[in-house]
Amino acid sequence: MMIKRRDLLAAGGALLGGAAFGALAPMRSAQAHEYELGKLTIEHPWVRAPKDGETTAYFYAFVHNKGGADKLIAVKSPNVGKVTLYSDAKEATVAAGGVAIAANKTTTLSPEGAHVALAEVKKINPVGWGMELVLVFEKAGEVTVDAAVDAPDAKHAHDAEAMQRWEKAHPEGGTTSPAGGAEEHHHDHHDHDHKDDHKSMDMK
Repeated sequence: MMIKRRDLLAAGGALLGGAAFGALAPMRSAQAHEYELGKLTIEHPWVRAPKDGETTAYFYAFVHNKGGADKLIAVKSPNVGKVTLYSDAKEATVAAGGVAIAANKTTTLSPEGAHVALAEVKKINPVGWGMELVLVFEKAGEVTVDAAVDAPDAKHAHDAEAMQRWEKAHPEGGTTSPAGGAEEHHHDHHDHDHKDDHKSMDMK
């Protein structure tokens, strides 16, 4: 099944910008882009795609916690060769034991802070679609999310301007094999700034 995020947004979804956050009209978790796991709610998961010819993407999301402290200890995908969790935007500090999820607060994974680097990406859907990832929390367990694939220079989720720039540079669309094709979306984290959302497709 394929979910076209841009169609959903046009039908009435609320866009998110910068550090602001909200939920799309409730339909089902994949469409609302919100996932429940015990006391945790993972909202608006998204991936900043690699730049053309590169194979490192970055994962971000809002993690709302209504319970005790937890940690994001892993992100899994058969299409990712190496995953590293960082405590800061410049990737100077690897998150010891995982990214801390504070009790009764919202933890934001973003280009300006803690984030997850997805290296050696073997396959990724085109910008505007989605990437299936399994998030592993120390206490809450695992949850599968459909993360929106956003443009390599997206500053936040639903970054319409970044999407327009990407579409202008890739009139033929995108490929699903990172470092190989001409029409691709990959990037190196040190350019950080991003967030956008559009369409989503189940990965196999």
